[in-house]
Amino acid sequence: MERRNFLAALGAAGVAPALVGATPAEEEFAPFGRALVLSGGGALGAYQAGIIGALAQWGGIRDGSPLAPYELVCGTSIGALNGWFVATGQYSKLHDLWYGASAQDLVRLKPQYAAVHDPESGVLNRAASVVSLVGLTQDEKGLLQSEPVFDWISNSVDPNQPLLMPFVWATTNLTLQRPEYFYVRPQGVSAELPQRVERALKLSLGAHTVVREATPELLHRAIFASAALPLAFDPVLIRDPEGTMNAYCDGGVASNSPVGIAHAVSRAADVVLLDPPFEGETNYKDAIEIAYGCFGTMQRKILEGEMRTAYFQSIGKRALSRLTGPERARSTRGIELLSNYMQSVPETDLRYIRPKETLPLTVIGFSDQVGIGKAYRIGWEDIVSRGFSPYDWQTFQL
Repeated sequence: MERRNFLAALGAAGVAPALVGATPAEEEFAPFGRALVLSGGGALGAYQAGIIGALAQWGGIRDGSPLAPYELVCGTSIGALNGWFVATGQYSKLHDLWYGASAQDLVRLKPQYAAVHDPESGVLNRAASVVSLVGLTQDEKGLLQSEPVFDWISNSVDPNQPLLMPFVWATTNLTLQRPEYFYVRPQGVSAELPQRVERALKLSLGAHTVVREATPELLHRAIFASAALPLAFDPVLIRDPEGTMNAYCDGGVASNSPVGIAHAVSRAADVVLLDPPFEGETNYKDAIEIAYGCFGTMQRKILEGEMRTAYFQSIGKRALSRLTGPERARSTRGIELLSNYMQSVPETDLRYIRPKETLPLTVIGFSDQVGIGKAYRIGWEDIVSRGFSPYDWQTFQL
């Protein structure tokens, strides 16, 4: 496909930023135009990287330039790591990161479990054998070594790299059993913007939502925390906003696809999912597969809830916004709840893209360079040939 046709197709599909002006109130509530939302999924994140690479190349966007038309990037787990490279405009480095992942030996059992080894089974199956044979002791909280992944993130993410757009990602505070959202912002962005974003998130996600800045000394640990899958990795210790040391883990526990973040602060959002429509698993072989089957069920239901909420809130807000001033006053007169709804609920144009079939590698397949390359290429081809689809609750399949 020629570049001009690719850009025309994206524009026709609604990727181009809206040219309709927003009222001051709308600008205050939704300070961003279009957001890119990157889901969690371990090594399946190669699919996202392929989409990002294609958007940059076919859009003629060089390293160091924003990935138009996006003004904000949101992520969870591997989506948080990929999101960093979008926010900093490092598209070539993102490509190299994935094509060099297999040389990093990222997935390593802890030494005390390494003796339980069956070359015919995967790491998680071996982990299941470990659990069944010796169990996890009171002092052990994960089966895999954290250092290889943390070092990979630390060596790849430079806190001094200038940001081109704000970046927000989800984690789970395990100690306090709540989601928390970290953000970093470009220099020169209004000092009031974080407070505006926090207010909007609290209106959309709940009054007790915690939004905090990832300072340079927190950045690596906060990104790793978003990817610290329970049982696989030890929780990551980070001080909470009050200064108490808390245990943090995978942001996917609360929001594997952080649609709620984008809905709270942007007028449009493109969501990159890493799983195809659900295909039932009828033969769970062990406790680990059952646990992750339950985890997957939870993630899919949370995704459905966040997307439906964004969709129906937007429909309601849009319908009421079409009323004239007097009509709106008559409609809300004496109904405090409806008046508050108009003032607090955001409106977001929601779209998504996902692979049609299960990607040819596993969540922990970071050593599978062939599978990573295939997933990267599938993402590239999907965005070029299909693009994003408008979300509709009646047609969207979990």
